[in-house]
Amino acid sequence: MFISKKIIFSLLLFGSVNVSAQQLVFSTKAPKGGEALNFTYDPAGGTLANEKEIQCKVQSFVNLKRELGNVTLKKVGTVYKGTFLSKDSTDLVCLVFSAKAPTELSPQGYYIQFYDKGSVKANAYLAEAQLLTTMSSGVGVKADPAKAIRSYEKAFSAKPGLKKAYTGDYLTTLYRLDKERGKVLINNQIKSYQLEKNPTEVDMMTLMSLHLLLKDKAAAETLKPAIIIRYPKGNLAFNAAREPIYKEKDPDQIAQKMETLVKQFGLDPNNKADAMRISNLYYPLVHMYALKRNMEKFDLYSAKIINKTALASLANSVAWGLAEKNEEIDFAEALSKRSLTLLEEAKNEEIPSYYGSKEEYLADIERAYKTNADTYALILHHKGNDKEAVVYQERAGSAADADGNARYVMYLELAGDSEKAFKVADTYLKEGKGTAAMRTSFQKLYEKKNLTTPFATYMVDVDKAAFANKRAAWMKEMIDLPAPAFSLKNLKGESVSLASLRGKVVILDYWATWCGPCVASFPGMQKAQEKYANDKDVVFLFVNSWQREENRETLVKDFLTQKKYDFNVLFDTKNKQDPEIFDVITAYNVTGIPTKFIIGPDGNIKFKTSGFSGSADGVVEELDQMISLAKSK
Repeated sequence: MFISKKIIFSLLLFGSVNVSAQQLVFSTKAPKGGEALNFTYDPAGGTLANEKEIQCKVQSFVNLKRELGNVTLKKVGTVYKGTFLSKDSTDLVCLVFSAKAPTELSPQGYYIQFYDKGSVKANAYLAEAQLLTTMSSGVGVKADPAKAIRSYEKAFSAKPGLKKAYTGDYLTTLYRLDKERGKVLINNQIKSYQLEKNPTEVDMMTLMSLHLLLKDKAAAETLKPAIIIRYPKGNLAFNAAREPIYKEKDPDQIAQKMETLVKQFGLDPNNKADAMRISNLYYPLVHMYALKRNMEKFDLYSAKIINKTALASLANSVAWGLAEKNEEIDFAEALSKRSLTLLEEAKNEEIPSYYGSKEEYLADIERAYKTNADTYALILHHKGNDKEAVVYQERAGSAADADGNARYVMYLELAGDSEKAFKVADTYLKEGKGTAAMRTSFQKLYEKKNLTTPFATYMVDVDKAAFANKRAAWMKEMIDLPAPAFSLKNLKGESVSLASLRGKVVILDYWATWCGPCVASFPGMQKAQEKYANDKDVVFLFVNSWQREENRETLVKDFLTQKKYDFNVLFDTKNKQDPEIFDVITAYNVTGIPTKFIIGPDGNIKFKTSGFSGSADGVVEELDQMISLAKSK
């Protein structure tokens, strides 16, 4: 539910380009696989112009598989130089220049395709098509289904063998762009598949997906038994056999049926693909045994799970739930300790393909370890071992929130180190990272010292420092970028445009009814809206987006009625070319919800935050700071 407020800003540049005076120049316009690709990047005039540290990540397509990596940049004067060592089978390369900054607003996407014998590679065209459709939001490239269609067709023309494997993707993109033409070609393809004497399972699954694309669910459903009969050990048969198992409530019965399923389908744990299938199969069972407080069975079946970091996260989530309630503490201790051991073991595991480097992988493990150490510290406290709890809370460090900081002070005091507890609490409170409970503890520690300055007098300066530090921290998060214009209908059918709100501070909150963190943040948003109800210069707008149900408006209206929220909800519009894309949320380059934008009176975005801060009061406090600063700038 938590997404860091410190978002990484990424400006994606591919090829030799010039965007707002930012230039990326490659050493060649027609790169070949296996060769070094040198480049020069000049951030002058762009968002990264004043950044002291700029890093470069690489996303490359190699034999149509995406690979991630990093390039070390060398600063020469005001520009950065780097070299990317391509593989022989490289199809397309993307360089991602980034620095810590508070927004991802409107990155521009540019890419460079690789050549073979003087021509763009067929695979490069296919990679481009995917980049402009299914991968566009992930890499900051504006979706362009029309261009993607042309790229698919160029790829199929240059390498006909690609057509069969990617027909489904091509026709799906075409149908979204041009339903009439798409429908004709889809029906032609359906007839072609039906004439196949020996269709593969992939062919038959594609045929089923095409029926679903045309909303012919009956035709799709009739194919299922035929596919299972023809391919009794295939993916569809496996999924069909697995589905009823999860309806069981007894984990021992589930375990027995899973073992039968593995034997039935001849899954070999020594085969990488089979091992992953087994891992995915048993993950929910492991979770069930954790919830049932059965450590023996948790250990037995967790051995089948490949992803140890995911397993550690599962263990920690259950352990934390118990620690918060101070229940089943012996079991919680065993589970929490196991989560830490799993993370240590994960350091020596194969690095997942979605990481660009071992350093990134280990950094993620370290973050997870700190989070889990916070859980273990609380459990140790419940068991009366506060000295050890101090050790693990210190290990948690920056991963702890204000409540974690308060616990650290408590552990120190209970462990007999009142002097350190006093100093730590004093520091946290001055930094604005304290809680009411910490303040109470600090008062007792302060009064024990018999200092001449009364506590209330001392806290005046502490509170001033806290306010100044919080304000300074939020000022560092400030940006000043033009907010994309929009005009959307609200629940009453009224048009609301951003232009009409010029001169006011606008809080723009992107959400959907299915989004858990969005819903969790709403008590705080309601509280904030009520606080500013009489301030004519502050406006709250809640943009409903990524809500694809046909009864969308009814869903939203019922949700607001049930929760008793009086939000002014605007409905984001679906893109005319591609209905899967929503216009305004795309213009604001939102990659996850909830995401809030604070727009100043001048029409420029001043803040962008993602996720939920954890409490209603926390939401209000954050908005207070941002609104105040937006008004003053």
